[in-house]
Amino acid sequence: MERADRNKGKRAMNVEWLLFMGAAAFFAVTASAYWFITYEHAGTAMLGASVPAFAFVGLWLLFQTRGKGPRAEDDGDASPADAADDLGYFPSSSAWPFVLSAGVVVLANGLVFGPPIAVVGLILMVAGVFGYARESDQKA
Repeated sequence: MERADRNKGKRAMNVEWLLFMGAAAFFAVTASAYWFITYEHAGTAMLGASVPAFAFVGLWLLFQTRGKGPRAEDDGDASPADAADDLGYFPSSSAWPFVLSAGVVVLANGLVFGPPIAVVGLILMVAGVFGYARESDQKA
């Protein structure tokens, strides 16, 4: 029996977006309760910052699953061979992400300790982005 025949008339599960939107709702309730219980600004801000972070990922996953047919992952009877589609290009190991992350750390320290350090961090970040893009473009 073909996968399309098995899934005909079934609604796809696509629970990934529900998990992230549920986490966003949980942190919204938690941040509100934390504020009214403690009136503490830093903790409330950190909990509140989790809400858009989880909501952004949840909405992105929701929009990615819209308009696409049922996936093999949503079918309990599917085999791994049913999901053996082309997943796209994944770049090989590289040192450029390390350069980029080092630039972010140096830039963050520069925001605390002064503009000259921030400029060095910004240069490292730009070098990391362009180096990684150039490398992945050559290998693709």
